[in-house]
Amino acid sequence: MRALFYSHDSYGLGHIRRTLVLAERLLGDNPRASGLVLTGAPRASWLTYPARCDFVKLPSVTKDEDGRYVPLEPGERLEETIGLRQRLIEGAATFFAPDVLFADHVAAGLCGELLPLLERMQRTAPSTLRVLGMRDVIDEPQKVRRAFRASGTLDVIRRHYDRVLVYGTPEIFDPVREYGLPADVAEKLVFAGYLPRDGARTAPEAIRARYAPRTGRLVAVTAGGGGDGLPLMRAALRGYRALGPGAPFELLLVTGPLLSPRKRRRLQARAAEIEGLTVVEHERDLPAVYRAAEFVIGMAGYNAVCEMACAGARALLVPRVFPRREQAIRAGRLAARGVVRVLDPAEATPERLMHEVLAGLDAPAPPRGWGLPFTALEVVSAQIGHDLAQRRPATPLVARHRRTGRPEARP
Repeated sequence: MRALFYSHDSYGLGHIRRTLVLAERLLGDNPRASGLVLTGAPRASWLTYPARCDFVKLPSVTKDEDGRYVPLEPGERLEETIGLRQRLIEGAATFFAPDVLFADHVAAGLCGELLPLLERMQRTAPSTLRVLGMRDVIDEPQKVRRAFRASGTLDVIRRHYDRVLVYGTPEIFDPVREYGLPADVAEKLVFAGYLPRDGARTAPEAIRARYAPRTGRLVAVTAGGGGDGLPLMRAALRGYRALGPGAPFELLLVTGPLLSPRKRRRLQARAAEIEGLTVVEHERDLPAVYRAAEFVIGMAGYNAVCEMACAGARALLVPRVFPRREQAIRAGRLAARGVVRVLDPAEATPERLMHEVLAGLDAPAPPRGWGLPFTALEVVSAQIGHDLAQRRPATPLVARHRRTGRPEARP
């Protein structure tokens, strides 16, 4: 099996991290398989790729303050950047000749850049399995419905994709109902459950010895890739400083690699004056931090939520609310189940954050895995194996269980 993975990555690291977890599992389950990742992630070379998997770096695109795509490099025109990305995508696909194409999140690709490849595959490589992966929540239903109509997304899925894998469960969020998906698109969906992110490699005692040697009680604050996490980091720092040297816990701020080096250095300079406070750009064993921490403050991106849930963390979620409300919806659905607390970013003052921490330190632990089904890797691997063998089967191997969202194998 030759698997080609497309991850547009206009903002943050969520899409590429999800892609690499899937690639690792699929290549691990198929020892003779090879993979190629196409990604626009700004720090693509900084990431770790599975064995037998290489990557092609696409020119990076980000979003401006109005939520519009713009080239990451100043002075470049978006049309020229997309044109170059498109040529790289088509060239890599022609050379690699994949048996399966995985597109993450965006059916037509960023600004439609995948469409020429999808059209060519339809004509010249119809046996290539084409799979679209979707996280549990995209955005507010009305916004997604409008976006789907404007971009022709549903028609792209009809014409070009054999399978749509949803990394979630309708018990939390049902895109068929919320987004009004028509029957011919809905029948391609498989609810795989959530992606497990529990690969902790460091003992909790070692993490606490590193970051909480005085009290043995660690509180961690994370902000995903970190591109928009500075306000949360500043508020946590100021709140902890106000507690004084006798604070009953120690605080770790993980800024993420996308926070500018200048702003990170300022945070670190301030932290150096506060006993018990550590600021790091990146923690390679973040799942172990979540396991070791007695309380976690984080945003509500898909990967972060999966990591916190797998660790069974007591958590306060401060979701991103712009340019889309995906995180706020996810956080709200989890809060309704009683497994997390949620705070609007506008209310995340230093005083409020520390109030939440002190209240949460002794709160009951949430249920294991926050009660979510972490079955996505097994389901995706089995489904892809079945679909490759069948070449576009009429019936999914894994049924959508409408009551609980838990996958059930068909006989």
